[in-house]
Amino acid sequence: MATQRCEFCTARPHQEVAVSRWHEDPDERERLTLWVCVKHLGRMQKAGTRGWAHDGAFYKTGFW
Repeated sequence: MATQRCEFCTARPHQEVAVSRWHEDPDERERLTLWVCVKHLGRMQKAGTRGWAHDGAFYKTGFW
């Protein structure tokens, strides 16, 4: 495992997830793979295509 904590908190990571991140324009997406805990994975999945807002950025599971 690359890291011992979630990207968003201090909890142990549950899995590595492919995510899209953008700030204002959803067409200007970054594609990342992040280690996240169960709580934050659920938040991203629940937000769906609109994205989960965190610290001025939006996160969505998947690259598409």
